[in-house]
Amino acid sequence: MKRKLIAALTALGVILCLGGCGNDGRTASVETAQTESVSAEESTSVEESTSAEETPAEETSAEESGAKKDDAAILMVSFGTSYNDSRDITIGAIETAVGEAFPEYEVRRAFTSQIIIDKLAERDGLEIDNVTEALDRAAADGIRELVVQPTHLMDGYEYTDLVDELSGYVDSFDQILLGKPLLTDDADFDAVIAAITEHTASYLDGETAVCFMGHGTAADSNEVYAKLQDRLAEAGYEDYYIGTVEAAPTLDDVIGALQEKGTYTRVILEPLMVVAGDHANNDMAGDEEDSWKTILENEGYEVECVLEGLGQIPAIQELYVEHVRDAISDGTAFTGETKEEQASADSLSDGVYTIDVESSSSMFNVEKAVLTVEDGSMSAVITLGGTGYSMLYMGTGEEAAQAADEDCIPYAEDENGAYTYTIPVEALDMPLDCAAFSIKKEEWYDRQLTFLSASAVEQDGAETADTGEAAQTESAASAEPAAAAELADGSYTMELTFEGGSGRAEILSPAAVTITDGKAVASIQWNSPNYDYMLVDGEKYLPVNTEGDSVFEIPVAAFDEPLSVIGDTVAMSTPHEVEYTITFHSGTAKAAK
Repeated sequence: MKRKLIAALTALGVILCLGGCGNDGRTASVETAQTESVSAEESTSVEESTSAEETPAEETSAEESGAKKDDAAILMVSFGTSYNDSRDITIGAIETAVGEAFPEYEVRRAFTSQIIIDKLAERDGLEIDNVTEALDRAAADGIRELVVQPTHLMDGYEYTDLVDELSGYVDSFDQILLGKPLLTDDADFDAVIAAITEHTASYLDGETAVCFMGHGTAADSNEVYAKLQDRLAEAGYEDYYIGTVEAAPTLDDVIGALQEKGTYTRVILEPLMVVAGDHANNDMAGDEEDSWKTILENEGYEVECVLEGLGQIPAIQELYVEHVRDAISDGTAFTGETKEEQASADSLSDGVYTIDVESSSSMFNVEKAVLTVEDGSMSAVITLGGTGYSMLYMGTGEEAAQAADEDCIPYAEDENGAYTYTIPVEALDMPLDCAAFSIKKEEWYDRQLTFLSASAVEQDGAETADTGEAAQTESAASAEPAAAAELADGSYTMELTFEGGSGRAEILSPAAVTITDGKAVASIQWNSPNYDYMLVDGEKYLPVNTEGDSVFEIPVAAFDEPLSVIGDTVAMSTPHEVEYTITFHSGTAKAAK
């Protein structure tokens, strides 16, 4: 008790001294001005745990003792919130975790939303720096090493604005180290999935779905929501759903997925946001007719809203700490380059590499890629898993439709008859727009490809030459899609790929395919008994069974081409038509036993 009293008096003395110094009252240092995040009792316990009595100074490093570097700081950059209680236990908790992990650094705060900054100043008398003010203050205070860690979920517009802002301050510090947003690489997705599923596991009972509401953005980085949904499904978390307020997936997508599953009576709503702020309290949990809560209740679900931001979860706090640690240990100074420049061919020396490629669509699977780096530029020969696309265009489908023929990239055939395309690669480790022209549909489809630099393996000269020659094999400018006539009449099993809907429905693969007089009919089985009909080319097909999962026999006009179908599900009281595409891969055909 005596030691706590001494510590408290010491802390009071420090505060009084600070009050007499030239402090203009703004919230620049989390430790000195953010009493909303760290209590006096917490400060005392930290002081006690690092006292000289317990740890001799001569045996303790600066980091272990908590001794500050006079010229180093960590600037935590958040969008901000005017919800004080949520701010304290989310943004404040993350900042506190970072401060405890790196006691040798001063932790500072900046918000990117000027509206929130102004509101807090007018309503509460709380002054918080915007990014420009925080950078100017750090430079004026003699900070030489500045670590900037955003609490943004992704590298969207807010993050891009931060990068642009930092570019003007490269010469103001000896070194700027920039940390990653929360969801950047695959390890981040795995960590977030582990955190949110463990945090919500107690809700699961077979009749409850857990739905996370994200903000959504018009930026390309909005794809993180779909990726998170896909990875949840891949990890076996079938009762988790992701939606957004302002982009895709939408609430309608979520409702369609819930109805498709057909077993839920209760929905847990939580924000997929660092802070449970305005969107969580109003768009998600409000009583208005357009809130997620009200809409889901009108759909017949019991709804429970959990107003907890991601920042409250200790595992999420620790992930931000890891991102700060990565930035510091990596030591790569921010130079003011754009993401595209940082991910350019400079990251690989001249040569030829095999490289893994992530595709935004299972219908556009890259089975092999050979990347050539020469004089700072990159190109790749990619081999697709199917033969449904006659040409590619590096851009969006809308741009491709307006492009000249010579700007499009036709396919070539390798020695195995697979379709290859030689494309320019502007950058590594970031999604590149790539439109694909369907032979059957005669329209462009938007896709994205990401070339993963960490997977690149340099090839020797002989192998490179063989690969290059095979890739350049010329083919006809156009080709007919693989038809049933290419397989003899008979019964087969054939692998299929399937996409559409919420990602929860599945058609079992392989499927049984029967060819009679050159015409193919597939017997497909859903993973649900709730499909009462299917539409194929406008024709309605009814199930061929009355018990168990729904089974249909549908015509297949061509293999290795996306087949558009509609499945009508009656999982809930209102029937729901959902669009899907199925591709039957003729190369996997095996004679049925």
